[in-house]
Amino acid sequence: MSTPLRPFVAPRIDVLRCTQLYKFRAPPSLLFLLCCSSLFFNGVVAIHLGIIVNTNFSIGREQKIAIEIAAHYFNSSNTTLFLDVCESNSSDPIQANANAGSLIERGAEALIATGTWPEVITVARVGSEARIPVLSLATTSPSTLSPRPLLVRMSYPASDQVHCLAEVVKSYNWRRVIVIYEDDDYGSITAMASLLFDALNMAGSEVIDHIAFPPMETLSNPRASVQKELKRIRDHHLSKVYIILRSSPSFAVHLFEEAKELGMMAKGHVWIANDDITTLLDSTLAPSFISSYMQGVVGIKTYFNETSNPYQVVYAEFQRRFKADYGSKGEPGKFAVRAYDAVHAIAHAAVETKTMRSNTLLEGMLSSNFMGLSGLIRFRSDGGLPEGKGCSAFRVVNVVGKSYRELGFWLEGFGFYKEEGEMVRRGQQVDALSPAYWPGGPERVPSGWGKLKIGVPAGTVFDQFVKVEYHEGKKVKNVTGFCIDVFNETLKRLKYDLDYEFFPFEGTYDDLLNQIPLKVRDAVVGDITILASRSTRVTFTEPFLSSGLSMLVRVRPNRTPWMLTKPFTLQVWLLFIATLIYTGIIVWYLEHRVNPEFDGPWWTQLGATFWLILSTIFFAHGRLYSYYTKIVVAMWLIAVLILTQSFTANLSSILTVEKLEPVVADSRVGCDGDSFVVKYLQVVLGYKEKRIEKIEQPEEYIEAFKSGNITAAFLEVPYLRVFLSKYDNYTVQGETHMLGGFGFAFPKDSPMAEDFSQAILGLTEDGTLKKLEDKWFSFSLSNYPFPDNDRKRDSLSLESFWALFLFTGGTSTIVVLIFKARLTIHRAVGVSLRDRFYKIWRSRKSRRRGLGLQRSVAPVSSDQEGNATSTDPRPSDHMIELHHHACGDIEQSQ
Repeated sequence: MSTPLRPFVAPRIDVLRCTQLYKFRAPPSLLFLLCCSSLFFNGVVAIHLGIIVNTNFSIGREQKIAIEIAAHYFNSSNTTLFLDVCESNSSDPIQANANAGSLIERGAEALIATGTWPEVITVARVGSEARIPVLSLATTSPSTLSPRPLLVRMSYPASDQVHCLAEVVKSYNWRRVIVIYEDDDYGSITAMASLLFDALNMAGSEVIDHIAFPPMETLSNPRASVQKELKRIRDHHLSKVYIILRSSPSFAVHLFEEAKELGMMAKGHVWIANDDITTLLDSTLAPSFISSYMQGVVGIKTYFNETSNPYQVVYAEFQRRFKADYGSKGEPGKFAVRAYDAVHAIAHAAVETKTMRSNTLLEGMLSSNFMGLSGLIRFRSDGGLPEGKGCSAFRVVNVVGKSYRELGFWLEGFGFYKEEGEMVRRGQQVDALSPAYWPGGPERVPSGWGKLKIGVPAGTVFDQFVKVEYHEGKKVKNVTGFCIDVFNETLKRLKYDLDYEFFPFEGTYDDLLNQIPLKVRDAVVGDITILASRSTRVTFTEPFLSSGLSMLVRVRPNRTPWMLTKPFTLQVWLLFIATLIYTGIIVWYLEHRVNPEFDGPWWTQLGATFWLILSTIFFAHGRLYSYYTKIVVAMWLIAVLILTQSFTANLSSILTVEKLEPVVADSRVGCDGDSFVVKYLQVVLGYKEKRIEKIEQPEEYIEAFKSGNITAAFLEVPYLRVFLSKYDNYTVQGETHMLGGFGFAFPKDSPMAEDFSQAILGLTEDGTLKKLEDKWFSFSLSNYPFPDNDRKRDSLSLESFWALFLFTGGTSTIVVLIFKARLTIHRAVGVSLRDRFYKIWRSRKSRRRGLGLQRSVAPVSSDQEGNATSTDPRPSDHMIELHHHACGDIEQSQ
């Protein structure tokens, strides 16, 4: 039965009940006497604890001091710990085997092994043979380790560390890393590296290279070996992010010294260290070394509560004892607090065995369940500490100056926290850590790619896209253009800082792109068209400018002396003149007897007639006397109004819409000579090679059109926009053949292409790309009037107006026929139709009233001229008299 979870409270320290027995200093008989005296005088449980520690290293010295302090605190009225400390000066497993055998011979009931895993495995084998439990303080256990029935591991699983490292890489959006570690003979770190590879893949990153160094003590020249491997990865163009998975103190010193000398601690590089190295920052590594060789390193450090009262008590006692024994300052780090908790677990097991709650010391150790200085101490059945959500935590630190600062905290199964208190109470999590100081000093996150070599086209057809300016001696001075502006705006939206340099390239775009798979260039920026054939070699970003292939033709100038006649066809003009003459004859016939302006000889009457008709075109005609004439002229005015409006509208259209030079069959066409354009013209559009003229400069297009060498040219839409904004009398004809657009090129499957694509989509959504287009291209094809090349549609034909002329001529004819019929009837009945109608109307009106009033109607008589007159005293209006007079004149003339 396990004890309830409780924090440790240190007992009084006034009595030291711990006896330290060193190898070869006390005979077994003395040990036996001491144990018996303790049991006789105290009547308590006593346990003989054997310790194997290598005090040649600072870690071993820290563990030794922590174990002594723990034994001092845990000796109480019912427990006595006898420490048998064996100070070893070697990491040789053979030596560890001898030390373990000696401790067991002297009566050790449990062993604590503080060395490396090869030493621990040797000690565990010896303990298993003697049926004595062994508690290991080695930091990392190999995943291939076969079960050891009497081995208890005082370390958290390696999976927690690799998960934290992978999350750090993911938080900074680094996609490719290089792993460096120092292995051992048992391959424990190699197994841990495999776990890291898998964790990085789950986080969206990959390990593109790794270096596994053998143990430093096995190398004759460690410095040269480290330098050789670092030189190999220094020029790796795919990644500048290095993860140190495991390191001894000597390896850490060699690694950072050589990295500094090779320029790998400069701007653009990233170093991430496991807690093997971050633990050394507290005491082992000198502050001068940290400030000189490790600036900007980011690392993870095993978390334990350094503000608790138990830790503060141990901290003060630890510093006092460490300085007294070794003459220097020491701090209880990860290794020290775990050693302290290991003694606590063994003391707990002794009590469990004494009270019969556990049958063996091993069972008592496995039943531990308390909050130690390093965290929760509770073992699984296989002897390891628990793993999973909330079981382990790490600090994320950043080396600055002679020490380090905290960037945040990480808790297994939860994620990152800005503050320690937030993590303890499971408060608000964060996606990103605090800003860090990086190698070289930039506060913006490095890209991890190093300094990119970016190729740009040196000689573009239109320098609005990419323009390279040089100093004297062909040294690049500046690179500008629309594509460069898009690239710079994209960089602002990346989550990391990108160091790069432009390299102009003289040659075709395909040759420029081929430099990426050849690893000559890391990327290509410019007006690069996205094509299927190119996508097999490189990875393109999302297009930042749409593209297509369109035909450019020359505009025919509108310069002709008969431009004013073009709104109507010849048939319309002839019919218009005929209708004009016909209407003039009708008007003369109806007006020449009653209109004073028609008095005189025939030529005077002819001039007055046509002046009257022509003036109606401008709505400035004179007075008309006959109602019949007014009807004819009214119909003519409607026709004139329609014709003039149609004339004006069509003339404006003709002057606005330009006409194209005809594209002669089998004529030559021009293009910029790009291989994919030539191929498209041949394969898709069916042009033969002899009909394709390759043209490189815009001015050469002008000359080719003027000389008749080409009648059309095929250009991509972005280039057309620039061309049409600079040159008049050219336009686009026909359909646009869509292409993939312009994009930036990166190595195949490069994660950087995905980052750029996301940034380009952001530029599109917030309108930045539109602003850049307006800045560099003032001309838009969407606002350009597309020409009409159909000449038959230039002039309005007879089909549009035949009904109007028919209506006008028909109306004039009907009016004349009515006029002639009226005269015929008048001569037949001897009275005007108007007078007869008026008489009938008055008669019917009188009958309807029924008044019986007799009204006399004046008889109608004829005058000497033969004109009908009335004796009715009702006054006659002026128009009736004019009409009678006109009728009399007509009868006399007949």
